[in-house]
Order: sequence, then structure tokens, then C-alpha cells
Amino acid sequence: MIGRIHKVNYPLVYPFKLSYGTFYEREGLIVELKQKEVSGWGEMSFVPYYGKDEANILQQLRTILKHLESVGPDWTPWDLYRQLDHEFAPDHFLMSAIDCALYDLYGRLNGIPIWQITGGRKEVVVVSSLTLTQDDWEEKLDWNWPVLKLKMGFEGDMDLLRDIRQKYPGALRIDANSGWTLEGFDERVDRLAEWEIELVEQPVPTEVDDQLAGRQFPFPLAADESMQGIEDLERIARIYDVVNIKLQKCGGITPALEIIHRSKDLGLQLMAGCMTESSIGIGAMAHLGSFFHYLDLDGEYLITPIFGSQRFVKEGKVVLGTNGGLGQDFIVK
Repeated sequence: MIGRIHKVNYPLVYPFKLSYGTFYEREGLIVELKQKEVSGWGEMSFVPYYGKDEANILQQLRTILKHLESVGPDWTPWDLYRQLDHEFAPDHFLMSAIDCALYDLYGRLNGIPIWQITGGRKEVVVVSSLTLTQDDWEEKLDWNWPVLKLKMGFEGDMDLLRDIRQKYPGALRIDANSGWTLEGFDERVDRLAEWEIELVEQPVPTEVDDQLAGRQFPFPLAADESMQGIEDLERIARIYDVVNIKLQKCGGITPALEIIHRSKDLGLQLMAGCMTESSIGIGAMAHLGSFFHYLDLDGEYLITPIFGSQRFVKEGKVVLGTNGGLGQDFIVK
């Protein structure tokens, strides 16, 4: 198995404003793994607020790719994940790129789509939300997505929500990205209910969210920043109704499947989330779409590069096929 590293830069279609900063571009790595002239693809994003050390990431990646050169013909992604995790303990974002590339390659070599390898379904009933910010919401209302998610958590955000509700009566979710205090959230609850908000994601920081435990709200609460790994699930289940699972945060498809099953055992509903990533990263999570109650997979629409022949999510609807792996070819220069 031969590996290649592609460094990529993603100009953002719109500035991305969160409670902790405004961003205009993203950098990332595309991992290509090749065997028998067949390539599998995975992706990681350098998200500024996660503080990833690019030099360290590249060193880890080169070491792992060298190790993969000695892998024999009889391998599976899940076995290699456990081996690599045990021997190298790589960064989760990097491990996600490698793990997803292994699933893609394995599926292509065996003619099996990832949704089938993982025990999912081709048809995904749940539709994805499209993220709105204060800079792009008016234009995005014309994109015809059935569910929208508004980034909040800053001064004046309720005025923005009021303006949107005057023009858009449809399904709307809120993501505060830990931007509210407990008092600020309490002040907003009644108006959020009045404006028929479907769900509120990470209303307050992890450091204080335990004070939400045992309280009743007129909408479900979803954990995002509070969810970093499977070890967080029992705590999350005492506070939240929904857990947001992102492949890069948890380390790829293999650990995501473990988190999915454990979350269900704990009575949590599941949201599939994403970073700012291309169809390579979005496609991997899209193939797991049938496991989830909520989808937030709009990353393909936040950046300009399109490496594949088509997007995996179209107006909120996940579109999968029966070809092996991710199901389409990619050209990464």
C-alpha cells in the first residue's frame, strides 16, 4: 500500500463567523492510499481553534504511511485502525483521514460501498441542515434547503434571529458554539421556543453545562464542543438529548461506529456533523447517514474546491450509490 499526501487550501465561499472568531479560508490534508492501482481517499482539516501543529501532523503521517507500505493483501480497515491506534496513537483528525481512506480503498477493491460495509442503508431519510451566518443568510434562504441552522452566540444574535424568522418560517436550528452564559441562555429560552426552534446546539461552554442537567427545555439540546470522544458519552447523556459526532474529532469511521452504538445504549439521539471539508470528508460521513436522527453535512457548500464528480448532499438530501468505497472518483492536484 502506497500513500500520498496532498496539501490543500480552501477559500471559503463566505466568511465563517463563530462565537470565537471569523475565518476566511481553511487548510487541510488529503490522504491518498493506493493498492493495485486503486486509490482510497481521506481528509483532515486544520481548524484554527483546535490548534493543530502541522509539522507534527505531517511527521506522524509520514511514519504511518511508511508502516502501511508493509501491509499484506489481507487487511481490513477496522483491524488496521486498531493496529495504528495502538502503535502510533496518532492525532484524531489525522487518524480520521487515514481510516476513511482505508474504508474507501477497501470498498473499491472489493466492490462494496461504505454504507454497506458499515451495516447502514443506501437510502437516508433524514435531511441535512444548511448553516447560516449573519453575513450569508439572506442569499442562502434561496438555496431551497429544507432545514437551516443559524450560528449564534454573539451580541445582537436575537435580533438576527428575529429578522430571519420574519422571512423564513421553516425548520430552524440554533448553534451557539458555547457562546452564551447560563444566564444568557435562560434569557433566550422563551423567545427561542416562541420562534419554534427545533434544536439548540451547545448553548453554553462545557465548563458549566453540567448546570443544565435535570432541567426541561422546550427543544432538544445537542452536545458538540462537549463531545470529544467516547469517554464523554455518559456525562453527555445526563445533560443533553443529542450528541454531535464528527469523524475528525473522534478519529474516523471505526471509532464513530463505536460511538454510535454506545450513544444508542445511553438513549442519546445522534447528529452527524462535519468540519469545513470537501466531498471527500463529507462523503465518508454521508455513507453513515442512515444511523442518524439529525444531519449537518453542508461542508461541501462552504468551500470552493470540488474534487469529485458530484456532491454527496443536494438541497439537504444525501445521495449515495452502489459503487465501491465512497462511490466516485476524485482528482486532487
